[in-house]
Amino acid sequence: MRTKTVCQATLITLLLTFGCKQNSRNNDAMYDDDAYYEALEEAYGEDDPESPDQYTTEQVNHALKREKKGLFSKVFNGGKKKHEFRDARTGLVVNSTEYPGNWQVISKPTYTIDQKIPLFLMQIQGPDNLKTFNTPIKFNLHYPNYQTAQLMRQYSSTASMIRPIISNAQIMEEEVNSRMTQSGFQLVGQKHIPRAKRYLRNMLNKSGGQQAQLDHYVTEWTNNKGQKALVTLIKIAMTQPLLSNDSMVFWFYSLDYVFVDDHKLDETINKLLDATEATKDNPQWKQYMAQLSQQRAREAARKHQRNMQNRQVAFNAHQQKMKGIWAAQDANHASFMGRTFGQGSDVGQKRFINMINEQETVYNPSTGRNYQVQAGSNEYWMDSDGNYVKNDNYFYNPNGDINLNNRSWTKVKKAF
Repeated sequence: MRTKTVCQATLITLLLTFGCKQNSRNNDAMYDDDAYYEALEEAYGEDDPESPDQYTTEQVNHALKREKKGLFSKVFNGGKKKHEFRDARTGLVVNSTEYPGNWQVISKPTYTIDQKIPLFLMQIQGPDNLKTFNTPIKFNLHYPNYQTAQLMRQYSSTASMIRPIISNAQIMEEEVNSRMTQSGFQLVGQKHIPRAKRYLRNMLNKSGGQQAQLDHYVTEWTNNKGQKALVTLIKIAMTQPLLSNDSMVFWFYSLDYVFVDDHKLDETINKLLDATEATKDNPQWKQYMAQLSQQRAREAARKHQRNMQNRQVAFNAHQQKMKGIWAAQDANHASFMGRTFGQGSDVGQKRFINMINEQETVYNPSTGRNYQVQAGSNEYWMDSDGNYVKNDNYFYNPNGDINLNNRSWTKVKKAF
């Protein structure tokens, strides 16, 4: 289960509301202590992009003062201590919640997806050997159509994100199981936490992700020191339509780790969920996000307008080019018609029609009329009724042919 406090659920809201590009930050403890980085190394190796050695003494002292201030506040706040998730770029608080006063909470903003909207990494430490932390979200794209996937791998700037959706068990096998066993923990089995899953689904629905697929996969672990651990995988997949009845699946996941003494596990889970459900959004941050969204919409509109203008210029140039081509074609066509039919005469047209119909026009001097005959013979003989005989033998005369009923035949000529 993603017991990782407000960060988890808020993350989903931000991702869905602002195009899956949101984060938040906490200046309170951004520079606090090395345990945060040690915890991250336990989760995903020594690849953390920043080192605590980079922070100055002034920054560390500032963090410690803020932490001491929080310890005083718990006395006057029912044993709770407020923690703010702060954006490093603007200094604005994104949201805040309250944790038990004896918990040390550290949050760190990251900007891997959007340089103006943070996502948070967190660590919490407390009594009863409590330690919790989350891992960076991993974003992926899946194209169900194999041809589309191949095309995007070759030409898309997001080719490195393309990966088919894999099972929860495979993710756990790749990223969790070996690390947990090497740390001395044995797998107990899956654990169902309906309250956590219900909260995540409600967050998705409120953010417009009713159709999104949610996987809330929790595994429970134990060691020989009387400790329990929960590793929660949250995986979300959303299908987006593309052109030509194609589609794309945007899916992402993150892992949360919770370590605590065995007898405190359920109590710890409930406290983490209490903090998550008590999250309060900062109205100033909402206003900033609305302004940022409007600004980006205006920039997108201007970019679209420029693209349309460029397309119009290209279209006009293409039209001018085609006009020249069409003019040349018209001239060629006129020349062909003149050669075939003759200028100002219908003789050429008749010849063209005869060619299509495989006929010839002949003139019978005995009647003074033209007739249509089947083309293909050297000469034609015709009687007064328009009946004709085709002939390719120059020594033949149908007037001497007894088979033609002693009719009178006249040799006709081509009319044109």
